[in-house]
Order: sequence, then C-alpha cells, then structure tokens
Amino acid sequence: MPFNPVLALGAALVLLALAALWVAFRFERGTKRADLQPVYVINDAIDYVVEHLDPEVLDRIRRAGVQRIIEWSVHYLQGLAVPARRRRGLRVVAGGEGSAIEYIRGKLATSGYDYSPSDIAAVLAGEAAYLAGIGALGEQVEEGKAV
Repeated sequence: MPFNPVLALGAALVLLALAALWVAFRFERGTKRADLQPVYVINDAIDYVVEHLDPEVLDRIRRAGVQRIIEWSVHYLQGLAVPARRRRGLRVVAGGEGSAIEYIRGKLATSGYDYSPSDIAAVLAGEAAYLAGIGALGEQVEEGKAV
C-alpha cells in the first residue's frame, strides 16, 4: 500500500488528541484529589472568626487580638504535636480547653495583652468552627474512650 500523507496526518492528529486527553485526565484527577485535602490558612481562619465573633468580644479584642490568639493557638497545637509531649498525656482539642486558654493567655500577657479567658475561648471556638468548615476535624470522641 502506498504512503498516504493525509492518512498519516490524520493518525498523528488522533494520537495527539489521545495524548492531550490523557494529560487532561491525569491533571484533573490530581487536582480533585488535592482539593479533598483540608488546608488551614491562618488568614482565612482569622477572617472567619472575625466574621462570626460576638460583636462585643470583637470590640474588646479587635481583629489584631483575634490574630494574636489564633497565632498562639497554632503554636500551642504545634507543641502538642511533639511526640514527647503526647506521651505525657496531653491531648489536642479543637476549640481549646483550660490548658490551651491558660497557655495562650500567659503568652499574650508577656507581650502586654490581657484578654479574658472567655474572650480567648470565644476565639478558639470560632477557630474550631473554621476547622470544621474546611473538613479538618475528625470524629468527636467521648471523654474516656480510647482513640
């Protein structure tokens, strides 16, 4: 059979189209998988808390106070991620608990900021709501149950 340039060009275009479809499928699949992973963005967390915080609390601590509290909250949670500290029985609780609130309050006090435990708790509750909203929280575990 003699060489037909039109047929060869058509076959090349079909191969090129199949290659393009394969690349597009792989890219789309990778993007969807990445989209399913929760991503914590501190500025988004701050914006979320500011938008949902009780106006009276926001009047007292302002946006800068929300940012300070969330930054120290992240620092506290990062400290809990250290394996040596986990072995001592510390646990991570979204929304804060007494030890988190006292830690954050103490760190803020060293910089001259005196926020009430209830104001800090309100910000931490807002941060927990943000975490839930992005799908970053696991299932709630009852007190005393093994994880």
